[in-house]
Amino acid sequence: MYKLLTTVALLVIISNFALAQGNGYGQKIGHFDSEYVLNQLPEYAEKTKELEALAKTYDKEVRSLYDELEKMRAELRANEVLLTPAMIEERKEAIEAKNQEALNKNTELFGFDGLYYKKVEELLTPLRTKVNLAVEVIAKKHGLDYIFDKAESIGMIFSNPVHDYTEFILEEMKAQQKGN
Repeated sequence: MYKLLTTVALLVIISNFALAQGNGYGQKIGHFDSEYVLNQLPEYAEKTKELEALAKTYDKEVRSLYDELEKMRAELRANEVLLTPAMIEERKEAIEAKNQEALNKNTELFGFDGLYYKKVEELLTPLRTKVNLAVEVIAKKHGLDYIFDKAESIGMIFSNPVHDYTEFILEEMKAQQKGN
């Protein structure tokens, strides 16, 4: 959904740009690399490490459930000849319940609205907000109508380095940090 909206926005911008060219005035467009900017921030590295540790913890939880599930399946296969049909059915139901438990836990932790996703939003949104504020300042300072982010997949195939404002944005963020 996000990519569709981004693509539509890009098409609108390009069409506006084309119309503007036809009217005799141009729009100034720049780009930057948010991934590069974020990687220059020490707090981003801290947050990333925290998220990696959390992901490992959550992964262990989910993996242990799947390990239990596989163990139950192996036990059933090994003992199937010794069990009655009712016992086999009972164990299959237990296996299905464990499978559902593992799926639910995986969704709870890593699903679209899962705990990991919420933690990512909680930790990274303030940093992205800082970047966005710096982008806005630089856009106004340099008279830019649009700034694209090369790190996001919006279909930018080529970008002239002359229009790269990444370093300006980093400088602005440093200046804002000194001001705080």
